[in-house]
Amino acid sequence: MPCDLAPPATTPPLGRKSARTAAAAALSTSEDEHPGGSLPFPPPGPQIQIQIKTSHLASEPKKRQRLLRRPCSSQPPSHWGAKRARTTQPRCRPALPDNNWRDWANLDDGPLGLIAELVLAYDVADYLRFRAVCCPWRRCSVDPRAHGGLDRRFHPRRWTMLRDELVAPESRCFLNTSTGECVKVCIAELHDHELLAVTPEGLLVLLHDRNHVRLLNPLTRHLTKLPPLTTLLPSEDHGMLDEDSDDMDFIAWGSGIASDDSTFVLCFDMLQLLGTAKPGDDHWTLLKYNSDGITVAPLLFEGSFYCVSDDGVLVLKIGADQPPRLEVAAKMEDMRVSRIADSVHLINNCGELMLVHRRRGLTADNKSGSWYDTYRVDLDTRTLFLANSFGGDAGRAVFIGMHCSLSISLEAFPTGSISADTIYLSFDVGERERLEVGAFHLADGSIERPSTYSGGLVARPHTLADCLSLANAVL
Repeated sequence: MPCDLAPPATTPPLGRKSARTAAAAALSTSEDEHPGGSLPFPPPGPQIQIQIKTSHLASEPKKRQRLLRRPCSSQPPSHWGAKRARTTQPRCRPALPDNNWRDWANLDDGPLGLIAELVLAYDVADYLRFRAVCCPWRRCSVDPRAHGGLDRRFHPRRWTMLRDELVAPESRCFLNTSTGECVKVCIAELHDHELLAVTPEGLLVLLHDRNHVRLLNPLTRHLTKLPPLTTLLPSEDHGMLDEDSDDMDFIAWGSGIASDDSTFVLCFDMLQLLGTAKPGDDHWTLLKYNSDGITVAPLLFEGSFYCVSDDGVLVLKIGADQPPRLEVAAKMEDMRVSRIADSVHLINNCGELMLVHRRRGLTADNKSGSWYDTYRVDLDTRTLFLANSFGGDAGRAVFIGMHCSLSISLEAFPTGSISADTIYLSFDVGERERLEVGAFHLADGSIERPSTYSGGLVARPHTLADCLSLANAVL
């Protein structure tokens, strides 16, 4: 039986608020008929139709008129658009079987603390996600900012920072080289800090006002202050801190945390200068070294600084009772390094110290060529051994630049995107553009040409190998 809900002639037109009120009243009546929870679907059969006079709505928008003309029933369907009026009876949740329901938020501190430790041992990014779930989970886990910036537990050691020409100036993308996950992080400090390097632990070495050194964890946002550069450079070299000086002098690749977990090693390889300090110190301890004219990309490997000279592979020794000093870690008896054409690159290959001798010369047909001899550094026997593989169950590849290097496993990346036992050249290596050498395959000594780029709106790089080669370059 139809019912008439049209207002009297003296009543103003039915507006949006009044329509909601009428709908809420209809729903309230239905809930009173079905107390104790959500409404059932309407039963099959004829439904009561509500007719609404719309002669007074000629001026109303057509969309609103269509809404008001929609038929409804005394038992409206669950997808009715209007809000339901509150009732005095509480709505009941459907009971879940006891064997499927867990009160995860109120777990005891013991199980939660153990889970937090296991998550942190794998990756700090997952640990931060764990802490963000709820307050009880956050209370049972350690706050990363409550500990010193050199605490290795909270370092993003699995993440490498990428270069992206299309992101905002203060944003950076980070790639997890173990899983292939990529995240974007806003680093506000890049607005007024210079980026000098990224350490093996994943920390950013920043310089503020051309003097103050900072160490930033890009994921936990922990900022550690270190002594100013004026306490490291001799007074006659303070002019290098002017804004007009060459920024390449302060490339700090090779820097990192020493094995004592409390000392930071700052390396300026272009100046052949090392500084050691602890957070809270007021000055750096200076150590100058000599690479004998060899172009070398130094490395901080397992808490120790390594570089190369005519004497061989050198390691920095830090003792409590002695000043920092360099000692020979391995001899290079059969290796002849040209001061002009060659370079030496130290690599952390998944916990194994390796060395790549990049040498250039003439081929049999009198053309310029490049070769890349790869060695394993045996620190026990203090010798070097030629190698034709980077190992790994799924295979590994190495990216070398003029100041840093990167070794990754192929397991986390699509098949065919990166080749195993291959040396990829970063964008700051000269022969990549001059001789079109993009990669060198250890198995057969073949050369792979780099990708070519075309003009347009898409910024380089276009492949995963190019993306990592660009990230490993200092430009």
